[in-house]
Amino acid sequence: MVLIDEVLEGLRLHSTVFCRMTLSGDWGFAKDALGGAPFHLLLTGRASLLKDDPDEPILLKPGDIVVLPRGDAHCLVSHPEAETVPFHEVSTSLGMSPWTPGTRYKSVDLRFGSGSPTTTLISGVFDFGDRRRNPLLAALPSVFLLRVASQTPTANTVATLTSLLDSELLSGLPGAESVSARLADILFIQVVRSYLASAGELPKGWLRGITDAEIAPALGLMHRAPEQPWSVATLARDIGMSRSRFARRFHDVVGQAPLEYLTHWRMYQAAGILADGKIALPALAASVGYRSEVSFSKAFKRWAGRPPAEYRRWLLAKKSHEFEQGDSQ
Repeated sequence: MVLIDEVLEGLRLHSTVFCRMTLSGDWGFAKDALGGAPFHLLLTGRASLLKDDPDEPILLKPGDIVVLPRGDAHCLVSHPEAETVPFHEVSTSLGMSPWTPGTRYKSVDLRFGSGSPTTTLISGVFDFGDRRRNPLLAALPSVFLLRVASQTPTANTVATLTSLLDSELLSGLPGAESVSARLADILFIQVVRSYLASAGELPKGWLRGITDAEIAPALGLMHRAPEQPWSVATLARDIGMSRSRFARRFHDVVGQAPLEYLTHWRMYQAAGILADGKIALPALAASVGYRSEVSFSKAFKRWAGRPPAEYRRWLLAKKSHEFEQGDSQ
């Protein structure tokens, strides 16, 4: 599973815990789509998440964490029949700015509604900076629920993290924001672990590939040495398969042809290098297997929607925005 560690590192995870909510009576929030992955931790009480089909609510129990890796719009409600109000209207009325990638909040204690029962929640966002078509995010389901009551090792770890996170949010101590963000980072990794342990037969894609005894070695070769002039024939030879069987098996498991996957991985790596700082484009091209700067730039533009130099300027502008957000709060 070394490949997962490599991709997790490339995510540039930057979690934001933006509020602890105390909600009373009947309540419901309609939450807009985001550029990150929202998560909700139910501490006490009751709540449901509604997404594509309102007739199939996800009922949350105390200790559960639900994550939406693709940032889809959804409703968070006290019960499936509760009326909803746009969450951005509620947050704006309380002086909270809308969340955008890079935004950091100080711990906000949001109180809403009246009557009983009372529900407490922690909500936040897993922010991946520029997602860059990360294969891990693409492979995760649109909604994932981790139930702490399952008593698995991962669930027990999440229960401990939840307790620590809640204590930090309530502490008011110096550094509580930073500690909360780091705890949330670990929460995301635990969610990924839980998915791998509970998914059974994984759907066609990258995660299935890294758990497949025949295809995982080829993915490892491409990940560890993207600069090599790989071909279907050389990959097949190095893992001890015939060319035709390897090509067929790779597509059946991963859902892409081997060299199509290799191109995506090279561009993903190049984007990470651009994010780390200045590098001459010829050297960057060579580091991901391109002899020609021109051919690399064309491939990168097809993948990222903008050429490398423009992409780097965009990243610098984004980092500047994140710094200003953090400095002003």
